[in-house]
Amino acid sequence: MKARAPSRRTALTALILFIAALVGYFIPLGGIALIGPYLKFLNHIAVYLLIGGYGLLLAAVYIL
Repeated sequence: MKARAPSRRTALTALILFIAALVGYFIPLGGIALIGPYLKFLNHIAVYLLIGGYGLLLAAVYIL
């Protein structure tokens, strides 16, 4: 199976997931006024977003 470059949309989606997960993993977002409780959810699922973003990128390169 030959590896190829992912489409722009897939690569952008994987990059956005990965960046959002990194922010949620290292920065506590629960203290932000008004939207803190909603962003706190990002802190809870940050590890899963990291796994999903990286998995999507691998799937785009090798499978899709």
